[in-house]
Amino acid sequence: MTLREVLDRTGAPTEVQSPLQRLQIRNILCPVDFSDFSGRALRYAIGLARHFGSRLFVQHTAQPSTYQFLGGMEANAGMVDIETQLQAAREEVRRMLISAGIDTSEATVLLNEGFVPQRILETISKEAIDLLVMGTHAHRGFNRLVLGSFAEDIIHQAVCPVLVVNRPTKDFVDPDQGERLRTILLATDFSRHSDRALAYALKWGCEWGSKVVLFHAVEEAAPAMRGLVDLFPEYNPYFEQQVAGAWEKIRDLAPEAARQWCQVVYEVRQGNPKDEILRVAEEQAADLIITGARGTGRSGAPWGSVSSTVVRDGRFPVLVVRELSA
Repeated sequence: MTLREVLDRTGAPTEVQSPLQRLQIRNILCPVDFSDFSGRALRYAIGLARHFGSRLFVQHTAQPSTYQFLGGMEANAGMVDIETQLQAAREEVRRMLISAGIDTSEATVLLNEGFVPQRILETISKEAIDLLVMGTHAHRGFNRLVLGSFAEDIIHQAVCPVLVVNRPTKDFVDPDQGERLRTILLATDFSRHSDRALAYALKWGCEWGSKVVLFHAVEEAAPAMRGLVDLFPEYNPYFEQQVAGAWEKIRDLAPEAARQWCQVVYEVRQGNPKDEILRVAEEQAADLIITGARGTGRSGAPWGSVSSTVVRDGRFPVLVVRELSA
């Protein structure tokens, strides 16, 4: 699929028009668990909802206790426990909204019980969610996302992009001061699963007139040549060929229409993609990193794990855009 086909499928016009016509986010979902991290994510969701005029959904899912699952609690007692959790959750969501400076009438509150990722994915489908905004814990790994050990699965299953927020060095969204999305870093490996992420990077860039850094990392040697390069370090034709090919490919990614609405710059580096993405993001003072993800869950593929590593770092908000099957 070409980039133009991807842009067309995601609603981008084929002619140069207003950036507002390029990016439409009608419905935003923010799951919360009442941690500081989900509170920060909620502020992002509120700011983006106001910017786009989106309908904002705030969801909390109460999970039955492990003790109940193991049969240590009577069914009626379990129901009372869930109802008590939901009653407390309603008041806590209200408190979060007021603390974030939003009138409760500006958000639709969804309270339910069950398996957290399943409920989130159901809401995405039922409410036609265009953007999921989630908060994460600190540096202890992707499985420590605030909504449990399920968030990586959610990211790899959600049909909508997922904006993941930890504790960025700077916030690009503030409900009171507006958005300051000046620099976006798009990490691409030129594969099909990164095409949709590229389309979103250009659309977000056009929305704010941002600088969009299109970035690719060339690893030092192909797996089949590593033994030869180890024996003869001075002999590495693979690297020169790959760098030249990467520059040729990356300069052809952005259509002229997009370059009229945002500044597009290109960067090719040598090294591990996970390390280089974060290094370039820091050098460019990126407000947002955008990366693609395969829809296969924990596949173990090299670039399939990049989004996990970048999210885990926590210094930058990360928009993860999953590849969709044709």
